[in-house]
Amino acid sequence: MTLRSGRRNTAAAALFMAVVSFALVVSFETSAQRQRGRDTTPPVTISKVVFEALNDRVAAVGSGRSRRQVTVSTRVAGVIDKVLFEGGQNVTAGQPLIQLSAEPEAIAVETAEAQRAQAADAVERYKQLRSGTITEVSRAEAATALKVADAALRRAREDLDRMTIKAPFAGVIGLTNLEVGDYIAVGTAIASLDDRSTIIVEFTVPEASAPSIVKGLPVRANLIARSGEVYHGEVQATGTRIDPVSRTFQVRAALPNPEGRLIPGSTFSISVMLPGRKAPRVPGMAVQWDRKGAYVWRLKDDKSVERVDAAIVARNGDTALLQADLNEGDTIVQEGGDSLRQGQKVRLQSS
Repeated sequence: MTLRSGRRNTAAAALFMAVVSFALVVSFETSAQRQRGRDTTPPVTISKVVFEALNDRVAAVGSGRSRRQVTVSTRVAGVIDKVLFEGGQNVTAGQPLIQLSAEPEAIAVETAEAQRAQAADAVERYKQLRSGTITEVSRAEAATALKVADAALRRAREDLDRMTIKAPFAGVIGLTNLEVGDYIAVGTAIASLDDRSTIIVEFTVPEASAPSIVKGLPVRANLIARSGEVYHGEVQATGTRIDPVSRTFQVRAALPNPEGRLIPGSTFSISVMLPGRKAPRVPGMAVQWDRKGAYVWRLKDDKSVERVDAAIVARNGDTALLQADLNEGDTIVQEGGDSLRQGQKVRLQSS
C-alpha cells in the first residue's frame, strides 16, 4: 500500500508542475503579445520658440533741480523803496520784484527828454528854411545834436529801468530778508528763482550700461520722501566720457512737473529701461532641471529629443526668457519632458 501511494503522489506532483509550466508559458506569450500591440513611446506636447526683446533695467539715485534756476541780484546800488513779492509766489517774466529809490534817475530822464525835444525842433526848423538861409554845416550839426540827444535819453531811461529789479523768467520766487529802507550794493542777492515746469535729475550709471544710454530713453522716477509716487520722463542729455575714478557715466533726465508737486533738491530713485538684445521665449513648463542646471528638450526631425542647456534670464507670467542655443521657430517639448532621455523618440499629442 505504501509503495502504491508514493507512486500516485509522484505522478500527481509531476502533473501539477506540468500544468504550472504551461500556464506560465501562456501568460508570458500573452503579455508579450500585448506589449507588441501597444505603443510605449512617451507622449509629449510641443511649442515653438519665439524671440522677444530683452529689456535690461538700470537703477540709480539722483537729486533733482529746476529746469532753470538763478539767484536774482541787483546791478546797481540804492535804497529799497518797495518790495513787490512774497516768498513762494509764482512770478512772470519781467515782473517787478524790488523798486529802488530812483528820484535822480527820473529827473535825468526828464532832462534828456527835454534836450531831445529841443534838438528835434532845431532840425525841423532847419528843414523849413530855404537853402540859402542856412548852411549845410548847420543842418549837419543839428542832425548830430539830435542823435546825441536820442542816445542820452536811451541811457537815462536804462538807468531808471535798472532801479527796478525784475524777474528774468517765470518761476517760483524764494524768500528774502530785505525790507523797505535797506541799502543794497551792486551784486546783492535778492532771492532765488526757480522754473519748476520741468525737474532735472542728474545721476550716474555703470560703465557697462553707458553705450545703451541715449537721449529720449524713458525714465521712471520714484520720489524717495513720498513712496508710491511715480513720475515718468526721459533722458535729456548724457555726458561725453567715463569717469576714470568711479567708472560711471553721467546722465541727465527731465521730469515734467506741470502741477509743481516736485520740489528742486528732492531725491529720486531712478530706473531706466535699456533696449537690449532678443532672447528666446518658451513656456515655463518646458524648462527642466537637474544637477547640471536648467535645460529644455528640442525636437529633431526624426521625432527624437536633444538636450539644450539654458539659463533663465527673466520670467513673465507663465513664460520664461532664456539664454540658450535656440533658434527662432525651434520645436521644444512643452509637457512630458520630465522623464525623457537624450535621443529618445517621442509621440506628439494635443495640449
